[in-house]
Amino acid sequence: MLKTSLVQDNATKSSLISMQNIHSHGELAAINSSCGLAYIDSTGQVMSANPTFFECFQIPLDSHARSLSDLTACLNPLTVDSVQKLLTSPHVGMIELISNDQKTVNLHLAELKQVYRLVVVESLPSRKSLTQTQNNFLKNQSSLLPMKDRGMLNDILANWKACDSHADSLAMLMIGLDRFKPINETLGHDAGDQLLNFVAQRILRVCRSDDIVVHYEGDKFVVLQINQDQPVSITKMAERLLELLKRPFLIIGQQANISASIGLAVLHHETKSVDDLTKHAELALYEAKNNARGHYLFFESSFEKKALEQHDLEVSLRRALFLQELTLFYQPQVSMSDSKVVGFEALIRWERPGKGMIPPTSFIPLAESTGEIHEIGKWVLQTACREAMSWPEHITIAVNVSPVQFENNQLVSTVKAALASSGLNPQRLELEITEGLLIKNIETTLEQLWAIQAMGVSIAMDDFGTGFSSLSYLNSFPFSKIKIDQSFVRSMQTDKSRALIRAILSLGNALDMKTLAEGVETEEQSDYLALNGCMEAQGFLISKPVPFSETQQLIT
Repeated sequence: MLKTSLVQDNATKSSLISMQNIHSHGELAAINSSCGLAYIDSTGQVMSANPTFFECFQIPLDSHARSLSDLTACLNPLTVDSVQKLLTSPHVGMIELISNDQKTVNLHLAELKQVYRLVVVESLPSRKSLTQTQNNFLKNQSSLLPMKDRGMLNDILANWKACDSHADSLAMLMIGLDRFKPINETLGHDAGDQLLNFVAQRILRVCRSDDIVVHYEGDKFVVLQINQDQPVSITKMAERLLELLKRPFLIIGQQANISASIGLAVLHHETKSVDDLTKHAELALYEAKNNARGHYLFFESSFEKKALEQHDLEVSLRRALFLQELTLFYQPQVSMSDSKVVGFEALIRWERPGKGMIPPTSFIPLAESTGEIHEIGKWVLQTACREAMSWPEHITIAVNVSPVQFENNQLVSTVKAALASSGLNPQRLELEITEGLLIKNIETTLEQLWAIQAMGVSIAMDDFGTGFSSLSYLNSFPFSKIKIDQSFVRSMQTDKSRALIRAILSLGNALDMKTLAEGVETEEQSDYLALNGCMEAQGFLISKPVPFSETQQLIT
């Protein structure tokens, strides 16, 4: 069992400092310390060590054992590969090891001194005894399968219900890892599996012997607490787990940082039935993830109502395209020099029977999470290009593209197909993307954007100025237009916003990019933007988004 951390306590730091002052290997063997001290070369060979060091690794003093394999022989087999990689790498930090007899050993690694790594080892008191189930899990796991699984959890809860136990002493934590997917994508699935093992081990370390730990599915774990003071006990455990899982992990020699969100459910604490315990813990977890990750939430009855509404919305959204409930509205974009319409932005609308108009903020995130955004995005592009063909040739059409549409590498072919089927000149099409897209998978995103730009299609950065890296992206991505976020326009009365707007306009001019201000609602805003060199504008001052049938009236 292995836990990693990059934090060293003061006692260990003192030992490391003392070690730095040792001038010869011979001096090291004579040091009598509560900590094990050693020099290890770049291959993992022990060059010199004090007696405590060998005691920590259960190696007799008169033994000739000095190799890396000798050091790891007493450790849980699951940890050996990780330890070997760490000891022969240049990384500095601390790892916590559990030996086969459940003794804890802290291994502190210092910088190489010439060709030798300085090592301090602390042998800690034995861990509290584990349940047989946990012991079997630790001894046998090359994966998480030996741990109790979802089916076994259901059996446990069924037995609990059949025994008619005291319901108020049963509680559940459902733990979901945050930022686990990027670990799989960047370090590989083997690293992801290893991380899950390390997470499971940290969870086990804070559990009581009678707590039941379950690998629920994927990156989710469940802890079932029985016969504890609730909700006090479950709250304390949740707080401890959140703190513990925020600490860095060392995976295949690289630091991995994650966090966790936790859903809590306690019988007779909103949850009245054993049958509902798991469902309620999962609903609380989803709510915790959706609100602000890295914290815990107790189940509330409102979560269930919200989940039912969300499910109903999801089912209806899947049918919306087929039933032709989706439509496009268009908001005009005008030239600041003569107030004439130069283009339209296509904005999706969903008129749901019996529910009225559903705002995009309600269903677009849902479409992104379910994958429906790919079909919806394809329909938007095809429809916008087809309807734009009825406008004069100088009128452009801007279409927003979701970051999710870039994930399956089909966007280039989707754009090409929409242009081909409609006959629209590529120079009349503009794709709007946000900075959020650029944060993930920059290389593949950049490749697709350059391919789209090569067709003659323009690329605009939407909501410019709201992110942290907008400036750096301008130098790398094929943008031809900057759209000033409406938040700056709305707060134009402040000196700070005016200064930011002037800076963005100057930047656009310097980079030979068009500039467009969103959310223009007053003559004062329009006049200030025009005076400072803004080229285009859109907003309620010009027109609200209108159906396609009304667009011709706006073109003069």
